[in-house]
Amino acid sequence: MNHINGPQSCGDAGSTVRPLTSDDVSELVPLLLAEVERAFDSPRWALVNSGTEEVKCLIYAGAALSHCCRLLAEMETAALAEQEMAVCLLWRAHLEAAVVCLYVHFGRYSALERLARAEVRYQEGLQQEGDTIDAGLTAGRAKARKSRKKAEEANVGIARWNAANPTEVPKALHELPPVPQLKPMTIDRRARIAEFGALTAQELTISEMVDTLTKWGPTRGFATETLRPLYLYYRHGSGTGAHTTMTVLEEYMSPSGSGSSVKVTAPPSLGAAVEQLPGAALYLTAEVARYVLGAQGCDTPVADRIRATLSRNPADRSV
Repeated sequence: MNHINGPQSCGDAGSTVRPLTSDDVSELVPLLLAEVERAFDSPRWALVNSGTEEVKCLIYAGAALSHCCRLLAEMETAALAEQEMAVCLLWRAHLEAAVVCLYVHFGRYSALERLARAEVRYQEGLQQEGDTIDAGLTAGRAKARKSRKKAEEANVGIARWNAANPTEVPKALHELPPVPQLKPMTIDRRARIAEFGALTAQELTISEMVDTLTKWGPTRGFATETLRPLYLYYRHGSGTGAHTTMTVLEEYMSPSGSGSSVKVTAPPSLGAAVEQLPGAALYLTAEVARYVLGAQGCDTPVADRIRATLSRNPADRSV
């Protein structure tokens, strides 16, 4: 069974899955979060900061799980407040966090190093962008000041001519060009980049991580089918809120009764699909928690209960 994709993506024709209600999710979310918190507070997660590859993998995988939990908690809060767009945005962020967590957990140090190279790429990109902006501002101010000084000097001469020739049509003064007032970004990420030593920048996409997890799944025991649906969900989340696409904008348009005109409407309801996202995030968090916490020998009865609730019913499985 491909647990990571969730029951909807791998059910048999004869299987039945009872979907979680919003009340179920509201009950299980705090229980799962408390279970994860207790595990991290237990002696099994009292890690010695030895700097070994194993400790680094454990602590980063644990941090990713903790980030999943935070996003899940905030998604549930948003769902209770009927903040549909916030739920969609948090779902996309949560899915990314879960993929990263699984990638580090199953890929160990080589995966963590790839994540580090992606961080170098991100930090170098910030530095380059800040430096480019500051260089442009400096050059722009110098050019504007030079032009302004030239115009001011010319205006002095024009003013003198106008004063000396009162019977002539006065010459127009030059308009003074503005000097940019935007302050430099003064971004300095060099110390952060230096922390990664000789590691060079390398892109790491969600698509690549999902494909790598799919390759690892059968041999490392967490999936037997493709995990590409996770990336499809991620892309769908990008185009329905995280990015302001035409699809998003067209949801705010409504034709008039006659159909001859169109108007901008109030924010639309995103439909019943949004109601299912907290439950899907709960399931995914539970799966991630079982792997990460279980690897350190921590019991996960709440996460196990969530899987049992959502997994296929063996009595209904076709033989």
